[in-house]
Amino acid sequence: MRLHELFEAKLKPDDDFLSQVEEIVDDSIAEYQDFLADNDDVDDIDELESILNSNNIDELPIEFITDHSPRKDPNEWISAAADWDPKEGKSIRVFLHAKNLEKVYGPQTFKKILMRMLAHETIHWGQYDKFDPKVLDTYKSGYMKGVEKKNSGGNERDLMRMYLRDPHELMAYAHDLADEMRDTDNPDEALRNPEKYKNEMPVYQRFREIFPSNSKQIKQLLKYTADYFRE
Repeated sequence: MRLHELFEAKLKPDDDFLSQVEEIVDDSIAEYQDFLADNDDVDDIDELESILNSNNIDELPIEFITDHSPRKDPNEWISAAADWDPKEGKSIRVFLHAKNLEKVYGPQTFKKILMRMLAHETIHWGQYDKFDPKVLDTYKSGYMKGVEKKNSGGNERDLMRMYLRDPHELMAYAHDLADEMRDTDNPDEALRNPEKYKNEMPVYQRFREIFPSNSKQIKQLLKYTADYFRE
């Protein structure tokens, strides 16, 4: 896929997939709440993982994986990765960061973070659909290039710069940012003046830590954001 083809129009999340996953999440949250009630409200993220995967009775292309390793950001409850395989097709892995979820897990916040993250990843699915499969099989994302840069003498900032400037990520994060703007007390003003609401919008803050406010990356991010916001 050429760059100009990506920028012609934003891609939408896979609403059909998301609605099916939402049923899994709702059933799993209710089941996990029962588990907590029977276990003195002590979290067991491995149990949450097991419940989520067992409720995927239709075998949707999603897998939940508990991660017990520490995370740099203590507020990072979940991370996710969209994958594509020439034989298996598209899939998503969701990592539950146990050390960050334990003692602070809340069902509604968990669901909100998860569904927003899955919308982001299914936008990547739409991007994969526009690739020639032969090209996609050898494609290196901005994150992959950033990891290579860091491993060859760069630093974490180099990695993040290459990751966030990837046009695929600019589009997917714009969808996240539009949702964050809607969560502010004045969404329209947040769209007009994101600098004023930077501390309330983690996605925008993340980009601004790497790029100046007048950079082409921020301008493109906000262009996509405005399109998603108006939907």
